[in-house]
Amino acid sequence: MAEKKRGQISWFTPPGLGDKTGYGYAAVETIRAIQAKNVAVPFETNDMDYFARSNAKCHISFIQPYNYQGQKEQYRIGYTPWESSELPDVWLPIMKSRDEIWTTSEWVADIYRKNDVNNIIRIVPHGINPEIWKINYQYQTDKFTFLHVGGPTERKGGQKVVDAFLDLFDGNKNVSLILKSNGPSEARATVSGAFGNASHHPQISVIEEALDVEGLAQLYSEANCLVYPTRGEGFGLIPFQGIATGLPTIVTNETACAEFAALGFPLRADPTPGDGIHLGEWYDPDEVHLRELMTYVYENFEQAKEHAMHGARIIHNSQTWDHVADIILNILGDKIYEKI
Repeated sequence: MAEKKRGQISWFTPPGLGDKTGYGYAAVETIRAIQAKNVAVPFETNDMDYFARSNAKCHISFIQPYNYQGQKEQYRIGYTPWESSELPDVWLPIMKSRDEIWTTSEWVADIYRKNDVNNIIRIVPHGINPEIWKINYQYQTDKFTFLHVGGPTERKGGQKVVDAFLDLFDGNKNVSLILKSNGPSEARATVSGAFGNASHHPQISVIEEALDVEGLAQLYSEANCLVYPTRGEGFGLIPFQGIATGLPTIVTNETACAEFAALGFPLRADPTPGDGIHLGEWYDPDEVHLRELMTYVYENFEQAKEHAMHGARIIHNSQTWDHVADIILNILGDKIYEKI
């Protein structure tokens, strides 16, 4: 009798990252999509010894390299996005010790190739859940709302959005700006001669409390334009999700976002030195062009919405988490199987 086989992959993403944003959210969505293909994915991140007990032949660590896990007898994959043009030196020997390195975009893969991080480098992008990030055919007409998501992280450009918004629309009661921040927003504005938190401006509201994914999608549906002048992304889920809903999205046309920015409204940017752990170069968004794009979307909203809807249909047809799971299983082939 032929031996039966059961698909299994062990996976590690630290539990402290949660499941609402960033690594944690992408990990959970990817795992769920793989499990829907009848492949088991042990995900007991509070039990650091479970890999030793797992029968999985293949292990994926979706995290930065110094947190990579897995047993030596497993086929070990490090799956890591990155946001600037150079890598921390301490990463390289760890990445070279894996059987493969995956990342989320061609831009990051090219950085890895230039740094000779591994013999095998593959691209596994992120996706969208079409049940959450539905294409929104409706939009508000009584008031025009710009939205920025990503604070207080300076890299994501919230202050640039505030500055451009006030230059263009200060005093226009028909236009507002929402800043969605994970915690206290650091964006500042001058109100009645006093410089302080941007939330003090009557046209700007700040949402600091955590939102679940459904709440964030609802927030997108209440906006007319998402503005995301980021300096660097390993993928860029925030603007990607915005485009997926049919929301006109202004996004930096550099780093990983350049791979889908044309589905929204691509923002020019110039190389600039990185900061902190982000070595090499980031990209500094062109503030004049940012104002031009915000003005265009505001003054030509019907055309902007039509363009965004086209981008949304492309994403829903080609880049859901189900598509991502297919990419992973096609790469791994027989490496996912254990004998039972």
